[in-house]
Amino acid sequence: MKISAELFPVLELFNSNPQTTLQSLGKIGFTGIELYGNPTIDADKLRFMVEQSGLQITGYQVPWRLMQNGGLKDVIKYQKSLHNKHIIIAALGGPWESGHKVSENTISTWKKHALRINEMCKELSMQGMDLTYHTHSYDFGEKVERKETSFEILKQNVLPMVNFEIDSGNCLEGGLYPQKEILKLSGRSPFVHCKPYSKAKRYEIKFDSSLDENDWSSIIEASRISKTKWLVVEPESQSLGTSLEMMEDGFKCINKYI
Repeated sequence: MKISAELFPVLELFNSNPQTTLQSLGKIGFTGIELYGNPTIDADKLRFMVEQSGLQITGYQVPWRLMQNGGLKDVIKYQKSLHNKHIIIAALGGPWESGHKVSENTISTWKKHALRINEMCKELSMQGMDLTYHTHSYDFGEKVERKETSFEILKQNVLPMVNFEIDSGNCLEGGLYPQKEILKLSGRSPFVHCKPYSKAKRYEIKFDSSLDENDWSSIIEASRISKTKWLVVEPESQSLGTSLEMMEDGFKCINKYI
């Protein structure tokens, strides 16, 4: 397994100076970068910047709306130019109302999403690409119509070749243990998001501090057993240091356990 940097924590820096940000992540020791968000930079130019920084694109979190109504073809074209084969659904539902409104948060809605995910997965597979769903706390902790979580609904209804990106902090916030969920996926979690979390401070804690509820040793061993390829560092603290300092803190923690 290798360690990748999630772009989201340093997105503000990246938007103002992408090359310097990528180079800073490379200097910390990251070998991969998981990109995120709307494509704002020409694909060939972005690919060159990533390569110049000594990084490898390990995946791209794409907003759901960009892949609907014929948009998936444009996404495929852009990602092919990046030489990226791993498409990650950034979010569905939740407070952002991605894909559907809060009032539409029903089992039927999630089953429709599953059908669309299967369609997308097949189309991407024909292009030599794969599809992963990124999890959030509500996927684990909120029962839709008081019956099943969205995570359970998706697992039951998407194709076996659809992967899941377990976010350790979000999983803990949702009341589950990430190491257990990673093992249950049996090889369907090629990327694991590593995020410190505690009930007391939520995401305002450092990796491996006394408050961090992640059992990193168990999480990384579960990832190894499940054939995870990339451990993706994604701290969310806004007060304990700069975003790059938090990324370095995360890299040192995860690297220690590998």
